[in-house]
Amino acid sequence: MAYRLHLSAPLDAEIRRIAREQVEKAIATLTRDDGDRHEAIHDARKRFKKLRGLLVLAEAGDPARVRAEIHRYRDAGRALSGARDRTALIEALDGLKARFAEEVETPSFEVVRTALELKRDAALEAIGDPEALVGETVERLRGGLTALGGLVLKGGAKRQRAILSGALAKNHRRARRDLAKALRTGAAEDFHDLRKRLKYLAMHLKLASRAWPEALAPLEASADEVAEALGRDHDYAVLRAEIAADSVSFGARADLDVVLALLDRHQSELRDRAAFLAGRLLCDRPEVFAARLEAWMRLAGTHAPDTAPPETPEALRRHAH
Repeated sequence: MAYRLHLSAPLDAEIRRIAREQVEKAIATLTRDDGDRHEAIHDARKRFKKLRGLLVLAEAGDPARVRAEIHRYRDAGRALSGARDRTALIEALDGLKARFAEEVETPSFEVVRTALELKRDAALEAIGDPEALVGETVERLRGGLTALGGLVLKGGAKRQRAILSGALAKNHRRARRDLAKALRTGAAEDFHDLRKRLKYLAMHLKLASRAWPEALAPLEASADEVAEALGRDHDYAVLRAEIAADSVSFGARADLDVVLALLDRHQSELRDRAAFLAGRLLCDRPEVFAARLEAWMRLAGTHAPDTAPPETPEALRRHAH
């Protein structure tokens, strides 16, 4: 099933359904015998982010339970992050090389890439047995499946719509605040905070997309573009810190200067584009944005109700107690 809400169904039932699908897919990916283990971990971590973006929509309805589950998937992602984060730096360097391929020909990229590969391999050795780590993560996910059964939001449709609208407004408000701070400070960590908020916004627009696909798809695409650009910006910031901490391992200073100069240039391009798109996406006041989206969802669910698949008997038993 798609990562989209059925608009005629109760919010809590839909969150349970979609969350269960994401957890089950993550377990299937991590326990598959064939395929690339690192790609499986990357896919699972993306699902953990989707789970967190979904669960924040219910946070006001059951704060303690929802926060515990958000922390579950945050911690699961961090536990699997070691080798993947190192690989992301190599991908960032490759992206930088591709960006300037028609302007600059230099062996400097290969020198830095070799150093990053050595550090990635050392990180893999330090992790130890990856299968044991994956096994622990799978058990944590199975616990999440059980916990999902208890996610029940009290009140009727009106109350659940208020919970949804409040969550949408909260993320929008924090995104506006983070945008203003990032533009004021220029700090990498502030742009990274903005990235997380825009990633949640993209997820929320996808979840709501049945409300008005033609209107919401371009907004989702813009939010995804901002998140992608600022994700690469964050990779560049981490790469710069890696080089600063151990510059000797990355070759001659002349090679580093070439790479760092191009990194600065591309980072500036990414931030300028992200700030422009984020400014458009966040121009409405949070309450206006949330009320409009919630109204579209409500009207779409009433006018042309979509049919949500019934929950399994096992799931119904879990959240009935």
